[in-house]
Amino acid sequence: MSTLGISPMIARRKVQAAMAMLNQEHLDTDAFLKGWADDAVWDGPSDLGIGETIRGKAAIADWYKRWDQEFPKRTFVAGTVCTNGAYLPNRDNVMTCEWTCTETDRHGRDFVVDGVAVFRSRNMKVVGATDYISLVGLPQLSTLLKPTGDV
Repeated sequence: MSTLGISPMIARRKVQAAMAMLNQEHLDTDAFLKGWADDAVWDGPSDLGIGETIRGKAAIADWYKRWDQEFPKRTFVAGTVCTNGAYLPNRDNVMTCEWTCTETDRHGRDFVVDGVAVFRSRNMKVVGATDYISLVGLPQLSTLLKPTGDV
């Protein structure tokens, strides 16, 4: 018998559902971001892997739409999922998830990215998220830069 409690089980199911959406051929950003607050803030990886802060659900959806176009094929796999509540889900919660993403860009190049996502919720809606990614396995930054300086 597991002593994990209800909160981690619910969190794991939510993560698995989100990963399934991310793995779809065309990402439905409305469905993926349904549980996010309109004023959510996402600190995510940039094109260079350095990071950027995106404010607002609409802007976050726009980022995911651009990512979907740039990386049309991807497979996310969830690793360890942790929450700050052991037995019952709280209205305000923090959840972390280790993940691995194998993705192919529109030019056919394959990448494997490992990371950890941290989600903060208030009133059962994600209000903040941060992705921490490992650059191991990604090409050196200099190989991503074009002569114009554009990435």
